[in-house]
Amino acid sequence: MARYLFLLLLTIASTSWAGLFSNDATGPLPAHEAIQFTSEQNQQTLIISFTLADNIYLYRDKFAVQLLDKTPYPHATFAEQAETISDPNFGDVAVFYYAATANIDLSQLPTYTQQLKIRYQGCDEAIGLCYPPQTAVLDIESFTASTPAVNNTAAKDTSLNQASGILGFLQNAGLALILATFLVLGMGLTFTPCVLPMMPIISSIIAGQKHLTPKRGFVLSSIYVLGMAITYAVAGVVVGSLGASFNIQIYMQQPWVLSIFAVLFVLLSLAMFGVYELRLPRFIQDPIDRLNQKQQGGSLISVLLMGALSAIVVSPCVSAPLAGALLYISSTGDAVLGGLALFALGLGMGLPLIIIGTTGAYVLPKAGPWMDAVKHFFGVLLLAVAWWLLGRFIPETLYMSGWIALLGIYTVMLGAFEPAHGYGKRFIKALALLGFVFASALLFKLVLGSTQVSRPNIDSTNSEVISKKDRFFEVTSSNSELQQKLSNAKANEKLVFVDVYADWCIECKIMSNTLFKDAEVRDELSHFVRIKYDMTDFTDEHKAFLEQHNLFGPPALLFFGLNGDALPEAHIIGDIKKAEFLRHLQQFDH
Repeated sequence: MARYLFLLLLTIASTSWAGLFSNDATGPLPAHEAIQFTSEQNQQTLIISFTLADNIYLYRDKFAVQLLDKTPYPHATFAEQAETISDPNFGDVAVFYYAATANIDLSQLPTYTQQLKIRYQGCDEAIGLCYPPQTAVLDIESFTASTPAVNNTAAKDTSLNQASGILGFLQNAGLALILATFLVLGMGLTFTPCVLPMMPIISSIIAGQKHLTPKRGFVLSSIYVLGMAITYAVAGVVVGSLGASFNIQIYMQQPWVLSIFAVLFVLLSLAMFGVYELRLPRFIQDPIDRLNQKQQGGSLISVLLMGALSAIVVSPCVSAPLAGALLYISSTGDAVLGGLALFALGLGMGLPLIIIGTTGAYVLPKAGPWMDAVKHFFGVLLLAVAWWLLGRFIPETLYMSGWIALLGIYTVMLGAFEPAHGYGKRFIKALALLGFVFASALLFKLVLGSTQVSRPNIDSTNSEVISKKDRFFEVTSSNSELQQKLSNAKANEKLVFVDVYADWCIECKIMSNTLFKDAEVRDELSHFVRIKYDMTDFTDEHKAFLEQHNLFGPPALLFFGLNGDALPEAHIIGDIKKAEFLRHLQQFDH
């Protein structure tokens, strides 16, 4: 009997013990179980639906929305009416029980935004426990007026970063489409300021032929383009193998390298003027002659080499399409694909050059006195290419003076001040006089302090812009100094704009002399800390900077948020027009 009584008491005690501590056996609910939410995007509204466990409430005023750079985004409202309670921690507060729905208006977002961060906090009323503030990052879908409701699962690029757009397109394309895309990109690159100087080179090669036919012009220009394409193919193989760290064109922009090639073009120009006959040493010339005899005249190997060198030296700038293409190749790690893709790019760049070479037989006059004048013209063009190369590192005043001298001397050679008989010679004299007047106008501008060919900007309101004392940008070539400037901007809660620049980058100079000297652009940029990161010398730390930001070279316009972090979706690769740039800047909350 005693034994049964003991068992009964033990059972009662066990049950009482279990009942006493049953509520705490597993502890309070984790925050992600106590406060659950789902998100859905319907056109320009992001809907966040909270589901709250029993005895859990959500603070209305602790809910906040931010951009990733911690900029507040105060465009959220709740569908439900909040209750007011007396909270032991915060006094009278507005809270939600059971459920809450927040609607975030996305129409005010900057265009580069791909994600939003939300912050919320709640408490367990039963046990008096408040959870730490919770955060979550949500992806934003691009939207239009006809966009259906979609689950918030992925982000689309809505920025002006064309390089990222090209990259995304290529990542979803097949081999045939990739090669076709690179071919089209190459054709577009031909008409950029960085590649146009190739046209006088191929034209001078064609003009130098004694027996020029359309077939011969086609062969020579095709060989020249083949040299270009092979060079790009080799670069594609290396980029595909080694990644973005390889960029031989940048290394070829050192002043001593450019000077060597400038001298080469001067020598070629002098040969066009008949100063000497260009010949290679016999031990090199003899094998080439034997090979050329099989090719029916003309040094095809020389033309091939000229095309290869032109691809390396004459076209160093990185445009948005080219940057996107190189990013794609470096991300694949596929050397074969890299070689094929950039070979197609080189062919695309060369197609207009082949057209020029083939039609040259029809456009250029036949042998005779006219031919000497044409050869002299292309000799001047080769001198212009040489001076253009030197212009990447010499002072702007000297650079402008060289153009004035070249134009002035050539107009005198054309007979600007000599008697002319016949309509043809009078027409040439008229052109020469116009050229001399233009050279005189440039000289007048130079005396007034302007080194721009395109527009005067000589009124007093723009004198500060033209002045070399212009301090609109903080200029640095040091990575550590750049990081210090970014840290200072972060401490002052300022957005940062970085212009990645180099003297040898033609597009960089164009933007510096036009876009960044425009009053409207400067007004919009005044809200940013403005830094010009000069990588003219291209040191190892410049190379590291490019690798860090997935860049292949200048020009590039970078943006950094209030927290000092880069905003890659907002970056602009290559040049950009004023109107488009202003629209881009206006999306930032100043």
